[in-house]
Amino acid sequence: NSYANALILNNQHEKALQLFERALQIEPNDLITLCSYAKALTSNNQQEKALQLFERAIQIEPNDLITLNSYANALILNNQQEKALQLFERAIQIEPNNVITLNSYAYALSSNNQHEKAWPLFERALQIQPNNVITLNSYAKALISNNQPEKAWLLFERALQIQPNNVITLNSYANALTWIREYEKAWPLFKRALQIEPDNPKTISSYAITLASIGQDEKALPFFEKALQMGLEDHNIRNDFIYFHYFPALERLGKYQEAINQLSEIKKDFLSQYEANIIFLKLGRLYYCIKQRKKGDEYFEAAIANSDDKEKTWLHSARNIFASDPHNDTAIQMLRKIDKDSPRYDQAREMLILNFSEQDYFEMVNADVPSELSDTEILNRAMYHKIANEISILKAIAYRISHRSDREDPLLNRIIQAIEDVFKEVEKRKEAQKSEIETISNDDYRRILTVISKTAHDISDFVNNELAVIKSQTIRSIRKLSPNDEHYAQFDKLLTQLELTQSALNDLKAINEGISIKNHRFQVKELFEKWEITCHIDNAWILLDIRNGDSPFYGDQEKIKSALNELVENSLKHNADQPKLTIHITSQDVVNPSGIRGMNVPGEQKYLFLEFADDGKGVPEYHKDWIFQPLKTTSQEGKGSGLGLFIIRKTLTKMKGYIRETGQDGARFEIYIPYLEKEV
Repeated sequence: NSYANALILNNQHEKALQLFERALQIEPNDLITLCSYAKALTSNNQQEKALQLFERAIQIEPNDLITLNSYANALILNNQQEKALQLFERAIQIEPNNVITLNSYAYALSSNNQHEKAWPLFERALQIQPNNVITLNSYAKALISNNQPEKAWLLFERALQIQPNNVITLNSYANALTWIREYEKAWPLFKRALQIEPDNPKTISSYAITLASIGQDEKALPFFEKALQMGLEDHNIRNDFIYFHYFPALERLGKYQEAINQLSEIKKDFLSQYEANIIFLKLGRLYYCIKQRKKGDEYFEAAIANSDDKEKTWLHSARNIFASDPHNDTAIQMLRKIDKDSPRYDQAREMLILNFSEQDYFEMVNADVPSELSDTEILNRAMYHKIANEISILKAIAYRISHRSDREDPLLNRIIQAIEDVFKEVEKRKEAQKSEIETISNDDYRRILTVISKTAHDISDFVNNELAVIKSQTIRSIRKLSPNDEHYAQFDKLLTQLELTQSALNDLKAINEGISIKNHRFQVKELFEKWEITCHIDNAWILLDIRNGDSPFYGDQEKIKSALNELVENSLKHNADQPKLTIHITSQDVVNPSGIRGMNVPGEQKYLFLEFADDGKGVPEYHKDWIFQPLKTTSQEGKGSGLGLFIIRKTLTKMKGYIRETGQDGARFEIYIPYLEKEV
């Protein structure tokens, strides 16, 4: 046992496991051997055998506290939370005031979203040992994961007062601060930890991952390299974990071969089927980025062969191919394999729409769906959905004012009626378009597109004109109220939403025929005037960090404002149930930014760099590849047309700009727009 444990500390796992096996042959029921062997197997990712040994140990000595705790922690690593919690409960009953058990049990409960049961256990542990730094750290981390940062900071500060140079506390505190985007407070903690222990692998790897997560890829690279050179396996940090966070930073910098090298180092024998497939897909995409399509196809085929859901893997493979090679025939053939009766068919069809020419798309739609949905009526329906959704928001605000009012307001009633009339007129024009299209031959797609485009223009113009009248009426209502009036804030909110709606609708009429960019010269700070005045909307606070406000920019000011408005509106919609939402908007000038993937910028090209970040729910990992595609909404309520981000990307492409989403905790969008050398 002693020799084996020493070998484990020296990273000689294979020889150690042989010695544990020999010890068990001598004394098959030795509790210490069983637990030590099981823990060694757990750290070596041999979970199944480890759990068998723990089970054997618990049968020999059902009330051994060390075995119960070790077994429970191993079960948590194996995603068997329910059984783990039962073991912790048993350990607490045996020794109610054991601080190690209280800590482990409380943290497990918190991770399982049983917060109300976890907090009393943490408090009990602190009553027993008020200055236990491990308890303070665990409690603070659990509070952070439950969005209670204020109390967590107090616990971290208390832990640092007890042990100012405790590197684990400094790391945990810094990671918690970065989780809520308090980077300015986090950096000094990371640096302090590195000053105390310059070669601490956990600090170095955490610092590298944090830098990469906020887009400071160049700065992160040397820390990733140093972490990997240190033999992380000796410190219970899997190299694979670093490789997986290192490669996206390299990919974003256009260093595709180096990204491939990092991913290729991951030991696939220790991965689940799902994890292995993720690696295969990412390697396939990277090989496409360096134009080695044959090699890329090999990895996509490996993912498909390894998958229990081949249609889903076809979808993911095609999406990764299209990311660097639009209209690729291999990807199109993958999508065509998905049968009409499959639940994946609609997703495959949407992806094909993006990668067909106008005529190919028209022919596919007419072959695949009923005549009433012919041609771009699908896209058009989504446009009307967005208009209807915008009007519904306005109507809800107006009705809220009316219901809270204790007096009849004729002007407010006129506003409500005007909003109702707008909606009815949109429906009327939509029906007229449908009737006109029914008179046109199904194969005359140019004429159908002309009707659809004209209707889109007419509806957008009509709605905007009517909203201008409603806006004027709203301003008159506000002027009649004092800022202290209970309805003043509601009318102000209605006015703000009217402005947001007008901006959102301005781009809709351009969907079917391209976007017309109207450039003029303005100062960058003019993009943010609205939020300088109104920085608090609903549950959200908007914080601005404008570092290039006086820079003269030549571009389409209204389109850029519209893009930022859409991002703010999305954030409010998707995080409406969050008590407090913080939105950070940053603006600065950058030269030849590394964030523009795969783009080789000649000379010294200057860009306007806009960063939008919130601390909300963020974009789920499984939605990240879809968010810029039309007709795809991530709204849980199914509200929204799924056009907003598509319009933003299409507009920015016209400006020779670029947008990407890089959020880890919360949403984070980066926008790059080039400064034009001359006005054209």
